[in-house]
Amino acid sequence: MPIASRIVTRIIERIAIWEIVMLNLINYIFVKIQRKVQGIPRGAAHIYDSLATKYLEPLYNYVVQDILKGNTNRRAILEIGCGTGVLLSEIAENINPVILLGLDISPAMIKISKKNIIKEGKHSKVDLLLADTHKIPLRPGSIDLIVSTGTLHHIRDPETLFKEITAVLNSRGEAWIYEFSHDISIEELKESSRKLGRPWILIKLAAVMHGLPRREYERGYILDALIKSEISYTLSYDGIITLLKLSRNFNR
Repeated sequence: MPIASRIVTRIIERIAIWEIVMLNLINYIFVKIQRKVQGIPRGAAHIYDSLATKYLEPLYNYVVQDILKGNTNRRAILEIGCGTGVLLSEIAENINPVILLGLDISPAMIKISKKNIIKEGKHSKVDLLLADTHKIPLRPGSIDLIVSTGTLHHIRDPETLFKEITAVLNSRGEAWIYEFSHDISIEELKESSRKLGRPWILIKLAAVMHGLPRREYERGYILDALIKSEISYTLSYDGIITLLKLSRNFNR
C-alpha cells in the first residue's frame, strides 16, 4: 500500500476511534444526569412532547406490534414512564386491555399525558399514576404485562425497579423494557433507519442522548442490577432497539 494511502487509512481509523470515545462519553454524561434528575421537569417536558415524541412514534408502533404478536396475557397492562401518553393511546386503540395504567414520576409529564389521551378520546380507557417506579403503588401479582420505552436510563436504582416489577407481575406476567443503544454497527444502524423511517443520524443521536448502550446490559450496571435482583430475564437486539424482558419464569 502506498504511503499516502496508509496515512489516510490511519487518519480514518483514528477519527473512528475518537468518534466512539466521544459518543460513549456524551452518553455517559447524559445517563448520569438523567439518573440523578429522574423525572422530566416542566420546561423539558413540553419540548419532549413537541419534538421527541415525533421521532419516537415508530418505536411505539413497534411495541404495539410486539404485543399483538406476543403470546402473553394482556388483560392488565402497565406502562412505566408513560411520558406523553402516546403509547398508552396506541395500546388503548389496538390492544384494548381491561385495565390500562400509565405511571410517571414527573407531574409535568402526567399532565401532558392526560392532555394527549383526552385529545385522542381514550381517557375512559386509561388511568394515570403519579408515582416513583422504585415503589410501584399496585397490588402484588396484579399486572399481566409491563411495557417501558426509553425509561430505564432514567432509573436511579434499577435493582429496586426490577424487584418492584417482580412484585407487581402475576406468576405468568412479563415486563418488556425497550431502549435505544448507540453502540451498533453502521449496517445495523442503516437497517434500523429503514425500519423506523427516520434518518440514521437522528436515531443515532437519540440513542446517544436518550438511551443505554448494549455494554451496560452485557457487563455494566444493568447486568449487575439484574444479577442482584435475581429476576429471570432475556435480552435481544434488533438494530438500535434493545429489548430486556423480565419474568419470574424465564430460563437463562
